[in-house]
Amino acid sequence: MEQDLRSIPASKLDKFIENHLPDTSFCADLREVIDALCALLKDRSFRGPVRRMRASKGVKGKGTALKGRSDADLVVFLNNLTSFEDQLNQQGVLIKEIKKQLCEVQHERRCGVKFEVHSLRSPNSRALSFKLSAPDLLKEVKFDVLPAYDLLDHLNILKKPNQQFYANLISGRTPPGKEGKLSICFMGLQKYFLNCRPTKLKRLIRLVTHWYQLCKEKLGDPLPPQYALELLTVYAWEYGSRVTKFNTAQGF
Repeated sequence: MEQDLRSIPASKLDKFIENHLPDTSFCADLREVIDALCALLKDRSFRGPVRRMRASKGVKGKGTALKGRSDADLVVFLNNLTSFEDQLNQQGVLIKEIKKQLCEVQHERRCGVKFEVHSLRSPNSRALSFKLSAPDLLKEVKFDVLPAYDLLDHLNILKKPNQQFYANLISGRTPPGKEGKLSICFMGLQKYFLNCRPTKLKRLIRLVTHWYQLCKEKLGDPLPPQYALELLTVYAWEYGSRVTKFNTAQGF
């Protein structure tokens, strides 16, 4: 487990965050490896319901990743999914097919990387986990691969939807208890929303993320989604002082 935050003096929090900032060169190398892997997957002939896809890197693209936490979400947007219901109903089949293709890519050794695909936690798993290593990477990276309905591309939404978009989502018929499982469909909006925030605020979010990971290791599930805490942190800043320089301990 990482260092307990209670052992860090308030005056040292900024230094602690600085030591856990993402390594720029590592992230660049990681991006190249992911892009190469995604290109190979896109070129493969998927059987069953998987036809075409595009991949979106998760937390690495938000500017809020932790240096000591080499993990990321790899969201796979599948063109033939046309609704949230499709995503929920076909998740198990899609994950099994993606796992099969990853294992074949590993067997062919075409992308110069090594990865270990984990067994599915359950038949209804919503994510496939694997560890990846490459000569250019200094450490292993843990991924969760999540198939998703490409809602934003379907509606041609690139950055900021209008208010009616959210009103329609709220009034929509999302299956009860499934709301949190659809957040990956909005990965592009999450990245845009956080990327445009002040550097100091993003550093505070890194601290909140670190605390969340410690709680997750200790308590396990259920916990609220990490992105929900990111949104709450931004909300507190927006309805607070909105200054770009503030006391990190007070913000936390």
